[in-house]
Amino acid sequence: MELPLPARPAAPSTLLLVGSGYQIGHEHLLSHLGTAADVVLLDAAEPTWQKPWLKDFETYDRDENPFPLEQARRLAERHDVRAVITYNEPDVLLAAQLAEALGLPGLPVEAAEICRDKKRQREVLADLSPTTSVLVHEVEEGLKVAAEIGYPLIIKPRGLSGSAGVCRIDSADDFTRYFRTAADIDKKGMVSDGLLVEEYLDGLEFDVDVWSSGGKAEVLYWCPKSFDFDPHPIEVGYVCGEGALDIEPLVEGFALACAAVLAAGIDRTLAHVEVKMTSKGPRIIELNGRPGGDMLSKMVHLAFGLSMGSLLVSAALGEPLEAEIVPDRAAGLKFIYPERPQLFEGLAEAPELRAQPWVHQVGELRPRGTVIAPPPIDFWGRAGWVIVFGEHADEVRERLAEAGRRLTVEGPFV
Repeated sequence: MELPLPARPAAPSTLLLVGSGYQIGHEHLLSHLGTAADVVLLDAAEPTWQKPWLKDFETYDRDENPFPLEQARRLAERHDVRAVITYNEPDVLLAAQLAEALGLPGLPVEAAEICRDKKRQREVLADLSPTTSVLVHEVEEGLKVAAEIGYPLIIKPRGLSGSAGVCRIDSADDFTRYFRTAADIDKKGMVSDGLLVEEYLDGLEFDVDVWSSGGKAEVLYWCPKSFDFDPHPIEVGYVCGEGALDIEPLVEGFALACAAVLAAGIDRTLAHVEVKMTSKGPRIIELNGRPGGDMLSKMVHLAFGLSMGSLLVSAALGEPLEAEIVPDRAAGLKFIYPERPQLFEGLAEAPELRAQPWVHQVGELRPRGTVIAPPPIDFWGRAGWVIVFGEHADEVRERLAEAGRRLTVEGPFV
């Protein structure tokens, strides 16, 4: 059962939210934002599901008006807007630019540019997290760099996130094929110029969100990842909370995450950071200028009792950090994929499973009647998801495994 929200402030501040994302992934976080503050929204479409948590909104056309300063200014003039925020990856840079133009607190523009550019991240973090990484644009150029770095290695798009297009390449024979896969991935409207060829980093990878405001940075939670579809490191779920990680060996990784956030100038936000504990020491895989996505705010609330929306508000306003983890709780999420291309007719009914008190939520991510396919055919090819909870991570993992066996993807193969 989800824990209650923090009480709404008697006199809530007003924040300008740029972009609201998609309902399944972001409604939980927006509901927490709307409890902790008055929210005015600037978005490309008129709100529907967002309305219960909004005080006001303005819309704009991304193609005709990619920098909607006038709409943002109207919201700021109608309300006493105190800061500009976003939790939506494609809007990170725009939110920072609008905050600067309006003279309001927000993620600094230079930090946003670093977050949206993995090449610059590697340059900024060269001393803190040394990782060989070279930007290439053509296959032949990439093959030469790969020969210098040595196999195995990693190739990834320069400006995407969430493992989109990332691949481990074990030999020169596979390079051209995976280069094309990474170059041709659907970028979902984001800019990504070129590919990075990087040394392969071994070890345990985990996520943290870092609260950063006024030169202070602190890890809020930690969450190991589950991967599948090798050699593509596709995130297929996670388990967080009690027993999910032995945190004592990860102290250096936590410290590196905070240092990296400050080095990149990330401020007035929650920064989602991917860390790997390698044989050479902790390394940053990726920095993001917004909180964790993919329903992670819901997972963190279930497992730790933390309200990511409230914490984002406190960071944006420069208020003191107040975060206390609830013990003896764990939660897990599993994304469900088709085995091969098929006409999606929904997830299995599995009524006994769905009736279990430890099943928090089951949902479908694709419209029924559409053709879906697993990665790497479609890197975004999730059919649905399930969230479960318990008192310990081991219990949660067992429940996720059971759910995965029962929640099969229904429909004929094509």
